[in-house]
Amino acid sequence: MISVAATAMRWAGQLLAWVGAAPPEDQLGPVDQDADAVREEACKLVSSNQTVCSPPRPNTIESSRQSSGSSLDFLSMLLWLLLIAAVLGIVVLLVRWAMSAQGPIGRRRPTKAVTDDEVDTVEANMVAIDRSREPVNWRAEADGHRRAGRYRDAVRCRYRALVGDLARKGLIDEIPGRTTGEERMQLRVVSPDAAPAFNAAANLFDGAWFGNLPVDEDDDDRFLAIERDVLARSAGSRR
Repeated sequence: MISVAATAMRWAGQLLAWVGAAPPEDQLGPVDQDADAVREEACKLVSSNQTVCSPPRPNTIESSRQSSGSSLDFLSMLLWLLLIAAVLGIVVLLVRWAMSAQGPIGRRRPTKAVTDDEVDTVEANMVAIDRSREPVNWRAEADGHRRAGRYRDAVRCRYRALVGDLARKGLIDEIPGRTTGEERMQLRVVSPDAAPAFNAAANLFDGAWFGNLPVDEDDDDRFLAIERDVLARSAGSRR
């Protein structure tokens, strides 16, 4: 029993010594061969398809995708820069236009003070004048109607000529289609002396044109006399 135990102890000691010892050195040492080349040659020896033994090629699709993505990013950034530059240019042009429209700051023209009297004068002289036909043309047409025996038309044209003369004096508005009542009221305010004679002319016109009263040469002569009286009495009246 003692010899068996001694032998077991001896073997155990040798096993521990062998486990704890350093690994033996590589007898062949390092080699200079390329591992990929050796793998390819070995593949050629055992495989009938030689194409599978070539080293894997780089993924060209992925590379092209990366290159395309980079190009798109650059183009997008360039477009954004151009857009920002265009917006800034428009803003600058608008600012310059606004400044030129207002004029240089601090060099604005002084505003002239307008008195109440001047305002009243300007408003008083503002009357409507029908420049499409002058009083002289209305009178020429009236004379033509008289020669043809159309006395009603002659009176109508003479009344239009009279209103045109008063408008050019700044007394009443010459507005086609305006009623004689409005013209009577306006002249009564600005030229009271001429108002009675003008009322007579307006009555003759209204009776001939709207009342369908008979009109003859004497009525036309009477209107000519009234017309001269209105113009004479309104000569000194100015708005």
